[in-house]
Amino acid sequence: MQLFMLKLGGSAISDKSTPLSYREDWVRNLGKNLASKLRAGSRFILVHGGGSYAHPMALAYGLSKYKDYEQSIGISLTSAVLNYLSMKITITLSLEGLPIYPLRTGSIYVIKDGKPQLLINPTHIIEILERGMVPMLYGDVVPSDEGFSIISGDDIMLDLGLRLRPSAAIFLTDVPGILDSNGNVIKELSGTSIIRDMGTKSIDVTGGLMRKVQSAIELSNYVRTYLCAIWDLESINRILSGEEPINCTRFTPH
Repeated sequence: MQLFMLKLGGSAISDKSTPLSYREDWVRNLGKNLASKLRAGSRFILVHGGGSYAHPMALAYGLSKYKDYEQSIGISLTSAVLNYLSMKITITLSLEGLPIYPLRTGSIYVIKDGKPQLLINPTHIIEILERGMVPMLYGDVVPSDEGFSIISGDDIMLDLGLRLRPSAAIFLTDVPGILDSNGNVIKELSGTSIIRDMGTKSIDVTGGLMRKVQSAIELSNYVRTYLCAIWDLESINRILSGEEPINCTRFTPH
């Protein structure tokens, strides 16, 4: 079984500047493309971010760190909008022939000692794959040592990627890769090159992007790992065929 993991980033499925926006066309086109690969024998695990659904809610209730009981309403509402987004994506992809099997992340993950901990046996996910379905998880608010914490889609990609060792992992965004200061795609990126290029101001990998890149570089020690645009179906297809994409950034080990 040739397995691939794809992360549909928040910017790939929504316009983060517009609350509750949804890039349905991009998601639909990706689904149509993956459905043909599924029929040819490939298997997929999808993970999606919260985009313009979860982030405004989590910010409003200060969920970056759980503090007190008053935040429980925020946890409930954030979980609700994430589930709503997951259902929208499920319907879009299923109507294009990609049989999504949504899994609520908060029901199968906790965070212990600052790290994601999967509560189910990974064979459960494998059995779903073997039956021709596409498991889909998402960034969520989950129980943790601190009460509740946010587990990102990037965290899930890294954890499941290390457990299941897919043929390739692809992080999808609204841009064709990590860009240098001139707007050109950096074709290959490692931890060493980030430190060097940040020092010379030729690359800006900070904030949330830095966390994504760190997860991708760690995963690249075990799995071919890329960052591509969700709309660049040609590059995605090349990766799924075992080839190198024309665009995209490939992450390499430290």
